[in-house]
Amino acid sequence: DGFDDLIIGASNADSNGINSGSSYVVFGKASGFDVTMSLSDLDGDNGFRIDGVTEFDQSGSSVSGAGDVNGDGFDDLIVGAHGAADANGDRSGSSYVVFGKSSGFGAVFNVSSLDDTNGFRLDGVTTGERLGQSVSGAGDVNGDGFDDLIVGAPRANPNGNDSGSSYVIFGRSSFVDDVDFPGTPGDDIFTGTKAAESFEGGDGNDRMIGRGGADSFDGGAGNDYIRILGDDFQHVDGGTGIDTLGFAGSGFNLDLSSVIDNIHGIETIALYGVGDNTLTLTAQDVIDLSDTTNTLKVKGNVGDSVVGLSSGWTDGGVHGNFHTYTQDDAVLLIGVNVTTDFA
Repeated sequence: DGFDDLIIGASNADSNGINSGSSYVVFGKASGFDVTMSLSDLDGDNGFRIDGVTEFDQSGSSVSGAGDVNGDGFDDLIVGAHGAADANGDRSGSSYVVFGKSSGFGAVFNVSSLDDTNGFRLDGVTTGERLGQSVSGAGDVNGDGFDDLIVGAPRANPNGNDSGSSYVIFGRSSFVDDVDFPGTPGDDIFTGTKAAESFEGGDGNDRMIGRGGADSFDGGAGNDYIRILGDDFQHVDGGTGIDTLGFAGSGFNLDLSSVIDNIHGIETIALYGVGDNTLTLTAQDVIDLSDTTNTLKVKGNVGDSVVGLSSGWTDGGVHGNFHTYTQDDAVLLIGVNVTTDFA
């Protein structure tokens, strides 16, 4: 309508339980404001309320205009709920992006109705990281004509306890989730093709088999198994649980340092395949691979190998079926059948 609007956070409001939180959007207009405005009078025509989903979400802990994230000509909103719990753990936090439109808002906007066409939700990666404690529009960071977002998670642990992370989300014309293999709450088994495909594991202990191409894998909750064929995958995120990245084929060398930005949430690597596969790594790769542990377990057959242990590692001996190696905070448990370059 040509008038700028306001958003106000009230993170301790009890709309859906203690400290579930609320945010109030007040529409601008040319005139007619009272000296004092009661936010309980918002009716969809003069503004609306956005409520947290459940107790202790603290939705509205940070709020901001988001610019025009989807490029439809209407400015959008972002609401942080740093206390929210989702599949990624208690107080992992969430943030809600609500798309602007010309009309059709009710008195209360239910964030559980977000469906990628009216907005979307961002979830924290790990327990306790409190994603959404700070949220903001970021302008057009990558110069593609769409406004972008930045969301803070002050208690994420990428480089030590509570070192914190911030996530930049690029705007685009559509956020409709076109997933080739969408997961269910149960245990799923998905087998891809040689084309580029997307896999989402859902909540169970899932098995996702890629057959090459620029595949993306998101394990979600549960103990998942993700298999890749080659290093041309786009993205691997095991999610929560104890997740395994497996190799297919033979003679494959995965250099973790070259792909570490595209692999997260992996606690075990299985070299098996057909045979003679190699994993190349550094101690920092081991630390960066998982958000919950600095220990990486490597399984394999005779002929498989791990490269990168030639200096700086300490031999911790054999325990059961695994040989232990350590370097600073990094711990490697390598199957006794796997060859290493430890010297």
